[in-house]
Amino acid sequence: MTAQPSPEDLQKTLDELRAEIREAHGVLKDLRGEIRTARELVPLLTDELFAAEVKKQVDALGTATDKAMDAAVEGVFVKFDKLHAHLLGEDKQRRRKGKPSVPDLLKARAIIEADRE
Repeated sequence: MTAQPSPEDLQKTLDELRAEIREAHGVLKDLRGEIRTARELVPLLTDELFAAEVKKQVDALGTATDKAMDAAVEGVFVKFDKLHAHLLGEDKQRRRKGKPSVPDLLKARAIIEADRE
């Protein structure tokens, strides 16, 4: 047979349970506050991560664009150098093929025009 607890013991247990319930309510309130803070911070952190990723991608695009521009400029210089050589009669390919240079063609044209006069 089990002994019945005394009213004092029951009151003491009831007081202890009420104290623990108050403490649990306080912890729950703190937890809700932390959740609210976390919900406010998540968009900010997400925005920071997004901005960092965008910056990384833009920097990579800038580097690729710089390389492409440098290559394009170099290509234009090469073409102008070929045109320069061609106009000055320094085009080695035309010489090898036995074709007259632009200055030689201009001289020949001038001679033809002078003979017509």
